[in-house]
Amino acid sequence: MRKIPGLFVAVLAAAALMVGCASNDTQPANYGVVKSINPTTESSSGLNAGTLIGGAIGGLAGHQVGSGRGNTAATVAGAVGGAVIGTQVDKDSKSKEYKIGVRMQDGTFVTINQKGSVADLRVGQRVKVEDGQVYPV
Repeated sequence: MRKIPGLFVAVLAAAALMVGCASNDTQPANYGVVKSINPTTESSSGLNAGTLIGGAIGGLAGHQVGSGRGNTAATVAGAVGGAVIGTQVDKDSKSKEYKIGVRMQDGTFVTINQKGSVADLRVGQRVKVEDGQVYPV
């Protein structure tokens, strides 16, 4: 049986130790500078839960008024009014979304869609882009 030289064993042990200490982070944080911050506008058909529920409640409330043609007019007016109010309530309850333009260290330009507040971000500020979010540095 051959003996393995001590130096060879030491090199293998050192290599194993270095590999064990290596980071598993496959997506390192990228740094850049904010070039633009713009609120986005949602493109929707205008028909949403708030519109439907508001229209139904408004129509039911309007139907309670009058009789005959007056009742029909009140039902239609209630449905339209309820739909308008429901649409506005639904729109106000959604969180704001922003398009943030960032010039990265490597010269590339990325645009990040980020929900919530961007009060802590300013144009010209150095930032970190990680997991699709922009963070101040």
